[in-house]
Amino acid sequence: MRIVMYREGIHRTAYHVNGECPALTGKRDTVDKWAAVPEEEAREKLGLESCARCAA
Repeated sequence: MRIVMYREGIHRTAYHVNGECPALTGKRDTVDKWAAVPEEEAREKLGLESCARCAA
């Protein structure tokens, strides 16, 4: 089980395996908070998809 990160807020759609992914940290004007959860929780409970940028 690995820990993944996601942007907090209503506009989140993906979780990130790389904490430096531009899709996670790039728009600090819209969100400046992140959270970390196990990957299974991100998929099943939060309904997030894997980020195409950092998962590859």
